[in-house]
Amino acid sequence: MALSVNTNITSQTVQKNLNKAGDALSTSMTRLSSGLKINSAKDDAAGMQMANRLTSQTKGMTVAIANANNGTSIAQTAEGAMQESTNILQRLRELALQSANGDKSDADRASLQQEFTAKTGELTRIAQTTTYGGRNILDGSFQNQAFQVGADANQTISFGMSDISATGLKGSYSEATTSGTALKGLSATTTGAVIGASTVGTGAALKTLDTDKFKLNGVEISLTAAEPGAAAGTAAVSAINAKTSVTGVTATTDDTGVISLTSKGDIKLEKSSVAGATDGLASLKLTEGELKGGTLASDSKMTAAGGITVNGTAVAWDADGDVEDILTAIAAAAGEGATATLKDGRLSLASTEGKDIQLANTIGGSLAQFGLSAGTSQAKLTADTSIQLNGVEVKFKKGDTADTIVSSINSASTGVTASKNADGTLKLFSNKDITVKDGAAGTGLAALGLTPATGETDTTAATTVETSVSDLSVLTAADSQRTVQALSDAIQQIDTQRSALGAVQNRFTSTVSNLQSISENSTAALGRVQDTDFASEAAELTKQQTLQQASTAILSQANQLPSAVMKLLQ
Repeated sequence: MALSVNTNITSQTVQKNLNKAGDALSTSMTRLSSGLKINSAKDDAAGMQMANRLTSQTKGMTVAIANANNGTSIAQTAEGAMQESTNILQRLRELALQSANGDKSDADRASLQQEFTAKTGELTRIAQTTTYGGRNILDGSFQNQAFQVGADANQTISFGMSDISATGLKGSYSEATTSGTALKGLSATTTGAVIGASTVGTGAALKTLDTDKFKLNGVEISLTAAEPGAAAGTAAVSAINAKTSVTGVTATTDDTGVISLTSKGDIKLEKSSVAGATDGLASLKLTEGELKGGTLASDSKMTAAGGITVNGTAVAWDADGDVEDILTAIAAAAGEGATATLKDGRLSLASTEGKDIQLANTIGGSLAQFGLSAGTSQAKLTADTSIQLNGVEVKFKKGDTADTIVSSINSASTGVTASKNADGTLKLFSNKDITVKDGAAGTGLAALGLTPATGETDTTAATTVETSVSDLSVLTAADSQRTVQALSDAIQQIDTQRSALGAVQNRFTSTVSNLQSISENSTAALGRVQDTDFASEAAELTKQQTLQQASTAILSQANQLPSAVMKLLQ
């Protein structure tokens, strides 16, 4: 190489190597200070892109794990509230079962309804106030919500909760009912004691004296002094009627002084045994002796006014009322087909159509005029009979009342419940179809007022009715039976919802576990792509520092090469 002053090729070569060592040293220092192998695209363009994709994935998975955990928390919150709602529904079902029992009165059921209503309101309150982060989750507004559980778009898990308020919880009950007509095979009969007819004795009042006396049914009657005619008649009637409570005899008179004696029993007239007494019978023109009483007949007349009620219908009569007219009125009040007859002095009142006979006085002692007493005579079967319910023979005995018939049906394993309507007719109820046929006797349907059926018409089909918990009631036994059925569906509705929540919680748990595993491996991959290998980079740093120092020293010497020309010029 020629010796030159203008061009120092050696210095330039050393400078190049010095710059190269400086650049390599800067790169090593950057990597060691940042901890990253790729600090700019010039370090590794493809690696930078891979690192960014892996960074997006790992950061997205961190958010997805948090999202999935939030979803689990929402599901757990909802399920906790649903557990209490289930407890309330179970209590409502207990109340319905209590109310359905026959030992409960209307007042008892009203008390049970108070708790039932309060618990139903609490169901709605829970649904309206259960929130997560201020958002309602059980009022029906939280439906088909998507939870982002992946690092990329549309990687979601969706779930929601239905409305579990009292109006949102639905149920259904199946019901078949049939009501009969009048129980024609039942009759109520009440028979009174023998009723004595009026015995009448007559006389004409003559002049009476203070000493006039006579015996009436063994009781001494004392007359007072009075002129013949109306005066003597009026005075005698007063003396006789003063002893009516003892003698049972009532006296009346007219304007001419004619006296009439009336009694339900015998009338016995005797002369007085009192010393010094004058004959009062002669003064009143009454004949000594005994008048025998008979028995009350339909062509008789009453001797006293009265008033009674028959099955709540009032019947009244005047003191001289015709017995036949009164019997007709009593029979009409007892109901269609009822009869009221007198035989041998006894009143017999019989109802038909299964009606009871309920008697009460509106005027004291009125029933006693017919030998009757206040109270109720129940209608009873007039003959043995039977029916078939859903293929099961149910038998009834002569003398069974409507209540006994209801009890017999309810005790049989037919799936049918019987009760009495307000008018005394039978009502049959079941949550399945009801098949009613005549029993072996062939008279049961007619006797119990149930419609005879043939062919396809002997079955009453059950219908399914949709309802909500808010519409349920336990105020009657029938309502309670419906409530028990509907609440079973409502409980199942919540159970189904809880099952879905349990499934999605397990899914979230699996998702979180998978995300954590992927995130771990992705982070490791990211580290391998962009993290600095401190061991190799530190060695590179040392190498480049050494080269830089060496290049600096050599550059100094290379810069001295042109000075050798001066020695040639000396």
